[in-house]
Amino acid sequence: MIRSTRDYGNQQLKILVYGAAGRGKTYLARTLKDVLVISAEGGLLSLRGANIDYWDITTDENGKLLSKEKRLESLRSAYDYVQSDEVRKKYKWLFIDSLTEIGQVVIESLKLKYPEKKDALVMWGEYADQMRSLIKAFRDLPGYNVVFTALDTTEKDENAKRYQAVDLQGKISTQLPGYFDEVFYFHVYDDENTGEKKRFLITQPNDKVIAKDRSGRLDIMEEADLGKIASKITANN
Repeated sequence: MIRSTRDYGNQQLKILVYGAAGRGKTYLARTLKDVLVISAEGGLLSLRGANIDYWDITTDENGKLLSKEKRLESLRSAYDYVQSDEVRKKYKWLFIDSLTEIGQVVIESLKLKYPEKKDALVMWGEYADQMRSLIKAFRDLPGYNVVFTALDTTEKDENAKRYQAVDLQGKISTQLPGYFDEVFYFHVYDDENTGEKKRFLITQPNDKVIAKDRSGRLDIMEEADLGKIASKITANN
């Protein structure tokens, strides 16, 4: 099928937001309409009172904590759930919080499968395959805009300069930004005049962070409001 790229910006958005813990990444879900949060963090206090639907993979329907293996099963159940036509009509956004925690769940589950040190290479290979498949499966769901969050971690480049990377084990960490059109770093600073904390999303790379904006429509720093950012990206020329 031949299509025109003119309307490509009106396709669903696939976004990665990463940054330090406790900065407000989960709060970003408040800036979206018709959103379903899929939480692996077990903490949604920042969304209290917002009337946002969520699927918590860390607990069962009675609030009992699930084992790591059961959490992966719950995540797969969430994936199956959002594929129904009825659910697609209800939600426009999936907000997956966070990849870092999901990665830890996968690792701990695989350690049970491969308890021997001699199997470490096989385990890490399977980890990379599972994470890659999981990310692409949610990313490629038709009919949804998809947001993934992740923690950051400090790494060094080939010149020993420090920068903030995505906190995932193995090569998947460096490959991850390539899976998305939009990669934002969540930045918080104290306003010198008011003393208030200001929250922005960095949309362009520099020597400190990984970021990108394939739409070409965003400023280098945008207000931490994904709803406004989405409107900016998808606005007609």
